[in-house]
Amino acid sequence: MIIPWIYYIQADEQLLVESLSRRWTVNGPRRYTARPFERITRRSGLVLGPTEYVYVTDSLTGQERLERGPQLFFPTAYEEIGTTQQALPLKKNQYVRILDRSTGQLRVERGEQSIYLQPNESQIGNIEAGYNIDEHHAVLVRSTTDGQLNLITTPQVFIPTAEQEVIEHRQRILLENHEVVVIKDRDGRYQFRRGSQRDRSFFLEPYTDLVTFRWSSGLHKDKRNLVITHLDIRPKFMWYAFEARTQDNVEIMIDITFFWQLADVEAMIVSTDDAPGDICAHARSAIIQAVSQTSLERFLANFNSIVRDAVIVPEDGFYAERGVKLHSVEVRSITCKDANTQRVLQEIIQETTNRLNRLQKQESENEIKVKQLEGEIVAQETRSRLLELQRRIAQAEAETQGLAEAERVHAFIQGLGAELPISEKLAIFNILRRQEAIASLSQGKAQLYLTPADINLSLEHH
Repeated sequence: MIIPWIYYIQADEQLLVESLSRRWTVNGPRRYTARPFERITRRSGLVLGPTEYVYVTDSLTGQERLERGPQLFFPTAYEEIGTTQQALPLKKNQYVRILDRSTGQLRVERGEQSIYLQPNESQIGNIEAGYNIDEHHAVLVRSTTDGQLNLITTPQVFIPTAEQEVIEHRQRILLENHEVVVIKDRDGRYQFRRGSQRDRSFFLEPYTDLVTFRWSSGLHKDKRNLVITHLDIRPKFMWYAFEARTQDNVEIMIDITFFWQLADVEAMIVSTDDAPGDICAHARSAIIQAVSQTSLERFLANFNSIVRDAVIVPEDGFYAERGVKLHSVEVRSITCKDANTQRVLQEIIQETTNRLNRLQKQESENEIKVKQLEGEIVAQETRSRLLELQRRIAQAEAETQGLAEAERVHAFIQGLGAELPISEKLAIFNILRRQEAIASLSQGKAQLYLTPADINLSLEHH
């Protein structure tokens, strides 16, 4: 007697039943009684979340289908479950390219949504954000059907179609008043756009490129690593250093400064691809030739004029042909390559500096002495004016007192009447004045000394 097996199946479980000729599944919750010769396999159902999905393959037909959550999934007896996948979440400004492998067609899905890839579909590339297009940003796209380029400038969040390929994200070129750019069109011709023009703000059109310049840089202009696209036409400074040899065979290092300007961009781009390098090379040749005909002593005494006459004075048209203009050139420093010669040169320079310092000190002392003398002169003139003013004041006071005294004497004499002669009136006045003087002296601590004549004293012998 064969005792049957009884299986209790939970809600999330499944039994795979295999007999001699077929197999099937029994899903819970329930009870199942196994018959003889049946092989039972207990397995759990697959729980799929809201953003999960799985590929299910029919082992009899080879067909695949997609099962997406949320659900509790039980496969049939002849189905195989693949790896659980996550849906592709797309935000509003995102997109993704999807390829149908069965047809070869490509499509673009854009947010907001979650993408569940079918078994015959593949994701091409990563999830990408759309391109924000505004007045300062544009997108250059190529059509995969005909290969044509198109510049998208309409304000939007641009998401390319399946037939469009984004080549470049371009920014609007904004030129300042002193800037010039050179544009190369599809035919190889040059276009010049200036910041002083009305259309100083623009996007590069399809099939056009900004010309990139590689100029010499550094103190010795030995490396062409200055990469620019916007040419500055304002006057600017440039440093340059090179070696030269004087007439008396002294090897020196000359460091100069150019003050130069791009005057004609059209001529420059036709004649040279390295304007600073050409300026320095040409100036170096002219200066070396001039220095070779001059002694060290004479060069040190007139280096600026010698360099200027060698570089700027000759009108050979070299700089004009290259569209540049040299405003000035000056020597920044001069050094000797030989250490002993350089030491002697430094001593000469130091002595010259000391002499200038002494002269400056003497001039300062002389200026101080002159200022002191000028101050004394001003003080004496002021003192003289003060004394003159005091004299005038004293004279005016004396005149006032004299007039008052004269009026008093005149009134006294007139008061004596007309009967007395003038001599007697004066005698009476003098006697009264003497009495006033004696009374004034008697009231103080002063001592009075009188002569016989003052008291009308005489000694007589009878």
